[in-house]
Amino acid sequence: MLANAAPVPGGLGALEAGLIAGLTALGVPAGAATSAVLVYRLLTFWLNVPLGAAALGFVQ
Repeated sequence: MLANAAPVPGGLGALEAGLIAGLTALGVPAGAATSAVLVYRLLTFWLNVPLGAAALGFVQ
């Protein structure tokens, strides 16, 4: 919900902060929570950009 309220595309920044806060509230150490969230966002948000560019180049 926090990510949807943030005025940035994809909740960039707000989602990460919310996920890290949620994981640390559940007892995950802050360093591990930060690493897990950044790897998750790398795979689900940033990795799609070059894959989409490659797919666009292929269909053109």
